[in-house]
Amino acid sequence: MDIFDRIAETLQATVRSDIGRPYFRSARYRVHEFSRDNFLSIKGGEERRMAFIDGGNSPILEGPTISVQLNRVALGLFMGTRRIQPEIPPVVEFLSVMRIHPGNEMCTFQIHPIMEDYREFLPDEEDLHLELGDAELFDESTLKGLPRRFAEWSMARRALDELQDGDILVRDGSLQASFEKENSYIRKLWEESGDIHIAGLSKTCTLYTTTSISLLAAIGRLASEMGMEGPWCYHPIAVRTDRATTLTAVKLNPAGRIFRMDILGECGRDDAQVVASALSENARDACFPGYPYGLVDVDMRARVSGDEVEIYRRRLLSQIRSREVLEGIRDELETINYHDELNRYAGED
Repeated sequence: MDIFDRIAETLQATVRSDIGRPYFRSARYRVHEFSRDNFLSIKGGEERRMAFIDGGNSPILEGPTISVQLNRVALGLFMGTRRIQPEIPPVVEFLSVMRIHPGNEMCTFQIHPIMEDYREFLPDEEDLHLELGDAELFDESTLKGLPRRFAEWSMARRALDELQDGDILVRDGSLQASFEKENSYIRKLWEESGDIHIAGLSKTCTLYTTTSISLLAAIGRLASEMGMEGPWCYHPIAVRTDRATTLTAVKLNPAGRIFRMDILGECGRDDAQVVASALSENARDACFPGYPYGLVDVDMRARVSGDEVEIYRRRLLSQIRSREVLEGIRDELETINYHDELNRYAGED
C-alpha cells in the first residue's frame, strides 16, 4: 500500500463517520444536539429592507514594523432584490498606518479618512491599539486588517439609521470578534439595533463535529435523509452565552450551498425563519444561486484593486522630498517583498 492509498483510507474513514454532535472548543457556547426538528422550511414572506456590509483592504507600503493600507467599507441597501440609495455614504475609504513599537511593547494604528466627512463612520484610533504580546497572537494579514474590521462594525451601527423595526442588517462573515476590543463594538450594535435583526453570513465555515466531519456537511446529511431540497434554515446549532449569538445554517436556494448564519441575540425559530426567508428572496441571482446578491454587491464595491494601490503608493511617495528617506523606505520594503520578485521571475505577476 503506497502513501496515497493510506491517505485515501483516512479520508474514507472520515467521511463515513457518524455525524456526532456539534463541537466547540470554547465553553462559551451552549451546544444543541442534532435534530430533524431543527429544520425550518423557508417560505416567501413580507418584503423587508436589508442593509449589507462588507470591507476590503490592501497594502500600499509594508515593512517589518510598518504597514500602510488602503481600506474600503461598502454598504448596500435593498428592498428584496431592488436596490435603494442610502442617506449615508455607500462607500467609506481611509488609509491606516500600523506601527510596531518594541520599546514600549505596543502596536499602534493611525486612521486617515480619504475625505474628512468619512471620519464619523470610522472607529476611534485608541480602540485599535494593542499590546505587542497580544498582537503577536494573530497572523499578519488579520492584524493589518484590524482597522477595516472595526470600520465595518462602525459602519454597521450607522446603517441602522437606514432601517426600521423588522428590517435586517447583514454582515459578510460571522458575528465573532477576532480581537477582544471588537466585542464592545458588537455589543453597542446589539444595544442600538432594537427590533432590527443583525445577521452574519459566512462564505466559509471551519466548524466540525465530535466525529471530525464538517459541521455543515453533517447538517447537509440530515437534510438529505429528510428529503429536504431547500430552501431551508437549520436552527439552532449553538448559542454563544457571554454575548448572545445564535448559530444557524441556511440553504437559501435548492441549487445553492449551505452557509453558516449567525444572528445576534438568542433568537427563536420565528425570527430565524424571518431572516432566512428575506435573504432567500435576495439570493436568486443566476450567477450566484443561494448567495444573497446584496453581499456580492458590497464585496465587489469594497475590493481594492492593484491599480488603485499603485496610484496611492505613487501619491504617498511623491510627498516625500528627502532622497535619504525614500532610500530608507526602499530598504524597509525590500526586507519582506522578495517573494514578489520570485513571482515576477516565474511569470506570476
